[in-house]
Amino acid sequence: MIHKTKPELTLYLADEALKEKFSVEKVSLQEMLELQSDCRDYLSTENIRKIYARMMKMEIRKMMVEAVYQSLPLEEKEFVLLKYKKKKQLVAISLALNISVAQLVIHHHAILEKISEYMLYKLSEEDIFNRAKTAMMVKLLERIIEFAEKYDPSQEFINVCWLEAIRERHDRYFQLLNEIDGVLNGNEDSVHQKVIMSKIQSPNEKIETLAARCNVDKSIVSRHLKNFVGEMRKYLE
Repeated sequence: MIHKTKPELTLYLADEALKEKFSVEKVSLQEMLELQSDCRDYLSTENIRKIYARMMKMEIRKMMVEAVYQSLPLEEKEFVLLKYKKKKQLVAISLALNISVAQLVIHHHAILEKISEYMLYKLSEEDIFNRAKTAMMVKLLERIIEFAEKYDPSQEFINVCWLEAIRERHDRYFQLLNEIDGVLNGNEDSVHQKVIMSKIQSPNEKIETLAARCNVDKSIVSRHLKNFVGEMRKYLE
């Protein structure tokens, strides 16, 4: 496993990352990338290398949170905006969204879990149908590998064992991305192809909607989705 940490800590870090996303006082991602670019000419200096590594870590965290946020269903996005951008209390959010406070707590926990898993460089089974999240994960892992190879040859910041785990995970997720693209670039001659393509194009859509779009029974959609997950699960393990 790439990271091992207590669930409580990962959820706390996810919560802090969401707060950071909507904090206007934080350095923007674009500003951070520009600072990194300025630092690259001076990476022979130890202090600059440390600053660069810290900025890269912040950059990756921002990109991770954004990837998960963009993948959320509309209702969960609205919850995040109300809680973290507008800083509303749960009771006010409950009234605005017409959802019970108890259900909001469940939603909140689920969102933090999604972010915490992603921050541990892990994709879940539902991400099998989410090309954007998978592609972003591949990009982030490539970013770490590039940093290790170009700017950290002495393993000052990235442990060799951890880097090997990153490479192995990158290879699996890259294969998953290729499988997803294979579906999207294929034709719709078969029901299976049509169902999987529809799910990838709209990963948050419910089975009832997919069934209507593909003009098949819900049980058929469920079966094809389950079979595809079974085939792709090897890339997550």
